[in-house]
Amino acid sequence: MAKHVIDQSKPAAPQALPRFVQIERAMRPHQSTKALVARMQKRAGDRLAAYARIARGRTT
Repeated sequence: MAKHVIDQSKPAAPQALPRFVQIERAMRPHQSTKALVARMQKRAGDRLAAYARIARGRTT
């Protein structure tokens, strides 16, 4: 007995995997964005140290 037309499995499209990879890469943060965030986090620590030094009364 043959399967019904609807029950036949379809082969996966060969373009599906590259498209999924493209979508995943588009959803990730860009390398330049990661670099900016890391740079700002580093500067935040320097800024805190400067404010603490000023609060203690030392300006140099």
